[in-house]
Amino acid sequence: MSRQIKFAKRYGKILGSMDIDKNYPAFHFVYVVIIFALENNTAFNLLLKDRNKMAIIHFIRMQVECCLDVYACLLLRDKDRFFKYFLDGKPINKLSIGKQYLTAGYLCAELDKRYTGIAEIYKEGCKWVHPNKVVFRSSAPELKRNNLYFIGYKNKIYCEDNKRLNDVYKDMLLINQILYELLQELI
Repeated sequence: MSRQIKFAKRYGKILGSMDIDKNYPAFHFVYVVIIFALENNTAFNLLLKDRNKMAIIHFIRMQVECCLDVYACLLLRDKDRFFKYFLDGKPINKLSIGKQYLTAGYLCAELDKRYTGIAEIYKEGCKWVHPNKVVFRSSAPELKRNNLYFIGYKNKIYCEDNKRLNDVYKDMLLINQILYELLQELI
């Protein structure tokens, strides 16, 4: 079984390096993103430990959304406008650069240019949100040449849970590393 996802120290160093008095809105934004990311990691780790193959995928998607929020901030020249929007609780997808709104789809496609594969991970996470064919295929075993298998994460064929859990774990680890790099760039 894979190790727990642990980024608390790394994320803590980011907060510790920020001057709260010079730029409180930026600190507040980074703080909220980090707290959300750490909560996602905690839930992910608990579900991974319990070998919950389906629910853990939701937390990868939420972690990608943290990346998208930070990336949106990086893209906008007017950071004050971004932080005001954020602190007022307004949706980031209403902000735009020129005529291009900062939607999840746009941000994901742009971020995928820097971090190949993040868009695929996000889209995969979206497939697992509601009960559908993907969830059914993952929970209903099929038999082929006397072998029982499931079609699971990213449409891969799995004969055992450890491989599926390991694939999901690797993606969560990757997303946390991307988030960490984006936060470092922001500060």
